[in-house]
Amino acid sequence: MKNFDTVVSRIGTNSIKWDYCEANGATDVLPMWVADMDFPAPPRVIDAINTCAEHGIFGYSGIPQNVWEAVSQWTADRYRWATDVSWYSYTSGVITGLNIAVQTFTRPGEGIIIQPPVYPPFRSAVLSNGRRLIYNPLSCDNEGRYSIDIDHLASIIDDDTKMLVLCNPHNPVGRAWSKEELEAVADIAITHDVLVFSDEIHADLLLSSEESNTHTPFASLNTEVADRTITGIAPSKTFNIAGLKASAIITPNSRLKRDFDQAQERTFGLYNANSFAIAAMQAAYSYGAAWVDELLGYLRDNRDFAVHTINEHLPGVHVATPDATFLLWLNTEKTGMSHAQMAHELTQRARVMLNDGRSFGPGGEHHFRLNFGCPRSVLEEGLTRIISACVHA
Repeated sequence: MKNFDTVVSRIGTNSIKWDYCEANGATDVLPMWVADMDFPAPPRVIDAINTCAEHGIFGYSGIPQNVWEAVSQWTADRYRWATDVSWYSYTSGVITGLNIAVQTFTRPGEGIIIQPPVYPPFRSAVLSNGRRLIYNPLSCDNEGRYSIDIDHLASIIDDDTKMLVLCNPHNPVGRAWSKEELEAVADIAITHDVLVFSDEIHADLLLSSEESNTHTPFASLNTEVADRTITGIAPSKTFNIAGLKASAIITPNSRLKRDFDQAQERTFGLYNANSFAIAAMQAAYSYGAAWVDELLGYLRDNRDFAVHTINEHLPGVHVATPDATFLLWLNTEKTGMSHAQMAHELTQRARVMLNDGRSFGPGGEHHFRLNFGCPRSVLEEGLTRIISACVHA
């Protein structure tokens, strides 16, 4: 199995995270921002890509049945969700699927709900397509633990509200929503006839060590919920192959799936898959389970180390322990520094690049997102830089 402690240089590989990491003129920053990990993909995935490359011909490619069979088996084994291969559509990314769904199932001016602070492309998918953005901000308790404001969600829906974009598990706050929380959202969606697009790209990255800790897909709640849900999953975060552009859109409702597929082909011209993406996707979901289990143990240790280090050694900074993902959501409000001052300390003094929380919408002020999906030595270096800069600011 892969030793996750091994540092593999990504410099010079056209990595967005490493080669395009410049902030306010600082070119020597340590990147802990973009949500991909610094670990090589599983060996079976690399082998599948190499086999594809050795063939030497890379023409137009379809999706063979064994890919969807592998994904369906994965959802059954990992999420306890029985999915039919007829429900699957290929897209180059979950956000691509979201934009297709927005254009296909809503009209300009109609309302779409997102739950900030949340992944910035959700907001862009609404506004760039001329839809009306509706915020259902997450609630946050004194310990930094987030929850869905169900009462507010029910109160903001009107006749022109057509879609809710759910992040399950949530990026950046790291919540893996409980079945009870999802059921409360489902009741509202059913009552008000709202379509739900559920981004579940981090579904495999639940970090509890309990065996009962299983991701709950929103569409798995019951058939009525499934009938109004479009789910996006991908091997990209789990197996660190985001650059290959392979995702699956799962739509149990045959009418919605037909309309989605027709729109993708007719409107967007997206009907072929990347040859390498197909090979990697099939190998990941067929043979990657043991590798993922080892990864989760490593990420769990990184998470616990980072949470303890930040809360103990960074005065005024607090981070709650995330249920899922390889991301931490740092609250810097009590440091006495403005958001701009903290951003300056991080990039100019600490020489560490984090995601600016303001890009995640309301609730992002005084927050920064840190990626701990890296070898422990890299994580230690980043935290040491941050502590040294901020303590002496």
